[in-house]
Amino acid sequence: MSTREMLDKGQRIGFRITDLATGKEGWLARKSSTVGPRIGSYHVVSEDLENIGVRALERAIEGPADLILVDEIGPMEMTSSAFRDAISSILKEETPTVVTVKLGSRYSEVEQVRPNSIQLEITKDNREDIFRKVTGYIDEWTRR
Repeated sequence: MSTREMLDKGQRIGFRITDLATGKEGWLARKSSTVGPRIGSYHVVSEDLENIGVRALERAIEGPADLILVDEIGPMEMTSSAFRDAISSILKEETPTVVTVKLGSRYSEVEQVRPNSIQLEITKDNREDIFRKVTGYIDEWTRR
């Protein structure tokens, strides 16, 4: 599962959510919406978050998956109790998992596994080095 910002004439209008396995896309949040939980100037499109994002996580749990990738766990995603439940389940799995968490965020689902995880802070200056580290970990975890 991945999210990305959407721009219109250089202005951010929202965020799209994508199921990386199926390619199915929808809106995570939009400025033009007036329905759904509000985070800043955006309204979360709960239906798309649950039908696309949560379903992608549930399929990863059902397996078989060599790797689970979630980008990202942030305030918009965590407005959904179904998303929180799915994240909690994924973080209990044995499958190698890479998640991104918005810096400074504290969620009980993530805090439970933090002591047993590798934590990397990504900045503009180190993102290429972090990318190489993460791909190295993934290569190591998925070797059979």
